[in-house]
Amino acid sequence: MTPQQRTTDGQSTGLDWPTLIRAGLVGLRLTPDQFWQLTPAELRLMLGQDTGAVPLGRAGLDQLMHAFPDPAAPKSPENRSSER
Repeated sequence: MTPQQRTTDGQSTGLDWPTLIRAGLVGLRLTPDQFWQLTPAELRLMLGQDTGAVPLGRAGLDQLMHAFPDPAAPKSPENRSSER
């Protein structure tokens, strides 16, 4: 369950204020005055939620590797002698 909503018997009760207050006062070390001046959207942003950034998955990594392949490593003199 996220701190955004708490459910009781399957029904939404809105924001989970105890969790949000704990996250703001303890986690972010905000004063009560600072906490209550924030909007819920600002608090979520400060907590790292709603960043919009999705972690790069394997498919995304494969696409990047295909689009930007590593150049072939130059052969060192040591490697050349072992090929003879």
